[in-house]
Amino acid sequence: MNTHTTDANDFTTLITHPDRDVRLRAALDAGSLLDPQVTATLVSRVGVEEDFSVRENITWALVQHGDLAVPAVLELLTSDDPLQRRQGAHILSKVGDPAHVTAILPVVADDDPDVAIKAYRAAASTGSAEVVEPLLSRLGDGEGEQQDALSNALQQLGPLAVDALINALGDDDPSVRMHAAEALAQIGEDAEPAVPALANATADEESQVALAAVMALGAVGGDAAHAALQETEKAGRQPLDSVARRLLSNRAAT
Repeated sequence: MNTHTTDANDFTTLITHPDRDVRLRAALDAGSLLDPQVTATLVSRVGVEEDFSVRENITWALVQHGDLAVPAVLELLTSDDPLQRRQGAHILSKVGDPAHVTAILPVVADDDPDVAIKAYRAAASTGSAEVVEPLLSRLGDGEGEQQDALSNALQQLGPLAVDALINALGDDDPSVRMHAAEALAQIGEDAEPAVPALANATADEESQVALAAVMALGAVGGDAAHAALQETEKAGRQPLDSVARRLLSNRAAT
């Protein structure tokens, strides 16, 4: 069989071929086959294809199909199948269209961690301020990978997220406060307006929150953060003073 896709009829056969290499090539070729039949077949396959590389090629092809694919991809977000919701969010994370915010927000709140991880990225890729509060509602949720994905999404939003993260430093839940500090650390120098709140958080009654705040001050940098670290060092609260001293030393060395 010729493994080069030449038209929509060939594609339908090749994308379901038992040989994953044939499926890989078919999905790659499909990026330039802007045909509604091909688009529909790609969408139907993205939620059932078991091979990761083939799924990624299908995802790439759907992004190339643009507006032709969007309605069907948005429908994936409402599927009962978490794999389909995940793939829908994954595709939209590569599109990055603010017009998709309303459709993406429900999956930001998804109970399935894998779906939520992709939804965080999709939300951040829109660059819209509307996604900030829904994303912050997930602070402290899940295990490490999920929390890291949320921090990465907030970093992508950068200054848009800073004020809301400052407010989160005062949340009643220590896991939320700690995650907020970690997210501000990841945002880095764009989080400079958070320095006073982070300085206050170094006195948090929860030691892990206080430590996260000190680390965030080191990541944010700037004169105000430097002064806050000096105050933390002088306060003599172990291990915070040692961490502050190390961060100040690292800054002096650079």
